[in-house]
Amino acid sequence: MASIKIQSSSSGGGSITLTAPNTSSNRTVTLPDEDVTLGGGFPAQAWANINGTNGSIRGNGNVSSVTDNGSSRFTVNYTNSISSADCSVTASVSNTSYSYLMGVDMYSFGTANCSLRTHDYNSLQDVTYLSVTVHV
Repeated sequence: MASIKIQSSSSGGGSITLTAPNTSSNRTVTLPDEDVTLGGGFPAQAWANINGTNGSIRGNGNVSSVTDNGSSRFTVNYTNSISSADCSVTASVSNTSYSYLMGVDMYSFGTANCSLRTHDYNSLQDVTYLSVTVHV
């Protein structure tokens, strides 16, 4: 059986607290058999893979719903507000029924949601796939 070893840093004076969630279920954390560094980087505050024809969510992180505002406009609503409206929203689109360039632009954003519209080179168009990622 493997053991768990907690080793303090010789140079740090801070502490680390592990807090169990408020749940009646047992939870398991499985570590990979390799060195892992937690934290750091700039993880996404929210992301979603959206069906751009009806606004349904295929997969997400911190997205509670998508509002289809008609005319190829969508509002992505966050489950938990992001920490700042000074964010970077990256979006991509693809469409199975068109073979030409499609685009997406953001026309509104805040700590509770962001609004996007999808288009081809001439006009607003519904798309098959709309993916959005928000970083702060």
